[in-house]
Amino acid sequence: MTMMWARGISEFGAVMILAYHPLTTPVLVYQRFNDFGLSYARSVAIILIVICVSIFVCLRLLTDRAQT
Repeated sequence: MTMMWARGISEFGAVMILAYHPLTTPVLVYQRFNDFGLSYARSVAIILIVICVSIFVCLRLLTDRAQT
């Protein structure tokens, strides 16, 4: 878990330094948090989480059906 966290932080740092434009979702959340505060960053973060969870659930359902 520590290694995953460290890799995530390093990836975010690389994106912030090298590829700020076009905005990726993590950079957009960070920018909105810095510029406007938590209430503006929360909406983008929630949308990102919902999309990721729905993709994982769909993939899980598809792999369960393929195995049976």
